[in-house]
Amino acid sequence: MLLKATDGFSPTHLVGAGSFGSVYKGILDHDGVAIVAVKVLNLQHQGASKSFMAECKALRNIRHRNLVRVITSCSSIDFQGNDFKAIVYEFMENWSLEKWLHPVPTMAEEELEIQNLTLLQRLSIAIDVASAVDYLHHQCQESILHCDLKPSNVLLDSNMTAHVGDFGLVKFLPKSQIK
Repeated sequence: MLLKATDGFSPTHLVGAGSFGSVYKGILDHDGVAIVAVKVLNLQHQGASKSFMAECKALRNIRHRNLVRVITSCSSIDFQGNDFKAIVYEFMENWSLEKWLHPVPTMAEEELEIQNLTLLQRLSIAIDVASAVDYLHHQCQESILHCDLKPSNVLLDSNMTAHVGDFGLVKFLPKSQIK
């Protein structure tokens, strides 16, 4: 289903790449049409499997309006008999904060339309991120430290609401260790 949704993980569907894998835009037509982001881990990279497990553990029991929404995860064997791990997220139409703060001249056409952020938008994004971090540190059963908070891991939806993503380097701490 993920192979079909991303047109065979086509480079034309590639929206980003990180140290542990690549993210593709996909269209699931299972029960209606849903646009998703599919993070496929490169299991040849040392630490990718550990990152997948950490991200799944962190995201399975947390819900907050300023955290990326996970639709599902996949741990399977691909058509060549290799291990395959992916996480499917809600797609964020306005890309990452990184692309707004540091636009690159070689970006796709739809990204070139990005304008400068207003002061109000910047303040709103900062408040959204702070709200997510407060939730992770103080409102989860086990405190969660993101450990990789940067503009490329802050995603913006169609309303420019910020969502913190990429929990691959997350650390879990007992509440007594968070001050």
